[in-house]
Amino acid sequence: MISSKTLWGHSQFRRIFVSTASFTLGTQIYQLGMPLILYELTQSAAAMTAMRAVELLPNLLLAMFIGVWVDRIDRGRWARLAITGMVLLIGSQAYMLQQGAAALPFFFVTAFLLMTLNYLYAICRMGMLKEILPANLLLPATAQLTVVGQVFAVLGPALAGALMAWKLELGLWLPMVAMLLAAWLLRDLRLEKRSQSPGNFWADWREGWRVLVDNRPLWHMAWLVVLINGSQGVVDVIFLFRARDQLQLGLGEVGLLYGLAGIGGVVGGLVCSRLRKRFGLGRLMAMELLLEAVCILLMAWSDSLPVLLLALVGSSFGSVVGSVCIWGYRQESTDSRYIGRISGLTGSIFKLLMPVTLVLSGALSSSWPLAWLLSACAGAHLVTVVGTRLSAVYRVT
Repeated sequence: MISSKTLWGHSQFRRIFVSTASFTLGTQIYQLGMPLILYELTQSAAAMTAMRAVELLPNLLLAMFIGVWVDRIDRGRWARLAITGMVLLIGSQAYMLQQGAAALPFFFVTAFLLMTLNYLYAICRMGMLKEILPANLLLPATAQLTVVGQVFAVLGPALAGALMAWKLELGLWLPMVAMLLAAWLLRDLRLEKRSQSPGNFWADWREGWRVLVDNRPLWHMAWLVVLINGSQGVVDVIFLFRARDQLQLGLGEVGLLYGLAGIGGVVGGLVCSRLRKRFGLGRLMAMELLLEAVCILLMAWSDSLPVLLLALVGSSFGSVVGSVCIWGYRQESTDSRYIGRISGLTGSIFKLLMPVTLVLSGALSSSWPLAWLLSACAGAHLVTVVGTRLSAVYRVT
């Protein structure tokens, strides 16, 4: 097992890590803050799911092209520019809050642009890690960055819920400050010099597809993630609506519930490398998906806060373990020349089903019991358990 001392000996990684921590705190506050703002403005699950679907469209429509571009640019510079653009967009959303529900179309447009820049930043960061670290440190690095994400998944929602109960627009202003700090921390990174005049764009794009299809475990994994994400995206929004609308939990209570649940993700990130070494990547993915299915059923049918907290903790643990396995394998099995393209192509594939399932669940939420919608998501997770067992993913160690 790679020691953390070896990983932390890389000064460039330490800088990316701290920047990621600040950026993640901002995004975690924003990701809870925006749905809650929409709920306060509209009292509608359909509006919440529609916003989530719009946020996924850049991933679905543009990621495969952004990935080709990222393989041709200065990744450090464009990561900073992408974050700066996100800050400006969130600031405009905060300004438009005074318009109330009338600003909803503006929120949808800016959300699309915001997530486009967010995905540009994410692919640039993956490319930067690939440039500065040897292959044997990529999975530990992915795990550490996931852990910091989960630490702030604990702090971010709790902080957002408490502060938004006092002043609603703080759910937008705080992310701006955190993201500005993240951009500043990425200054002066020493990255390898790559050719600034590469070949034909579309030839590079086709080459990315060839590399992806030739990697059979990653190709199979991508299509499993389509169903996983389609299900999990619905769970995230519908359970949040259930907590506010059916269980009548306050903003502070929702923030605290999600914050405590993030502890499961922190543990998952810390132990993922050891679990993979013991069970192998394929078996570990099947196990965590089964755990997530059970937790979703508890979230669907239980009204007990301790049980719901346990389910959220378990779901967070499983989700992080699965994410580290997926992202880590994508990093370690892809050459640095193609990492932008492979990240972009798989990113587009990963989100194929999410806009459809989110819009459909939002429409059905007014006529179907929320428990049945969540149970259907648990069933989708069980299907992916079977798919993992039958695919090339299961044989990856």
